Amino acid sequence: MFQIMKEVYREYENGKIVVGPTDIAKNTGIAKSTAHHALKELAKNGYGKYIEKKGFVLNENGIKVARKIMRRHRLLECFIVASLALPPEKACEEAGKIDEIVGEDFMKSIEKKYGGRKKCPCGKEIPR
Repeated sequence: MFQIMKEVYREYENGKIVVGPTDIAKNTGIAKSTAHHALKELAKNGYGKYIEKKGFVLNENGIKVARKIMRRHRLLECFIVASLALPPEKACEEAGKIDEIVGEDFMKSIEKKYGGRKKCPCGKEIPR
C-alpha cells in the first residue's frame, strides 16, 4: 500500500485527480490487474473512492496519509544525500527501498535534522 500511495500522491501533485491502474502499473512496473486491485484496496481502507473504468480519487484522509508518506520519503532523501553523498536521483531510489520500514525513532531524528526543509534534493516540495 505504501508504494501505491506514493505513486497516487505523485500523480496528485502533478494535477491528476483520477489515477488509474494504467498510471500505477506504468510508474511501478506492476501488472495493471495488481494496480487495479491495490487502488480498490485503498478505497476499501477509506483513503478515497474507486470509480470503475476511471480510477482512484484521494479523499481528505487519503491526502493526509499520502502527504505523511511522501514527507517521510523526501526527508529520507535529504538524509541520504547529506550523509552518503549520493546523487539526488539515486537517493530517491534508495529512499524508496527503505521508507516503509524505517523505525519511528529514526524518523524522529531525521525530522529533527531535516524537517525545516521545503524541498527534497530532487527539487520536489516536502509536504507538511
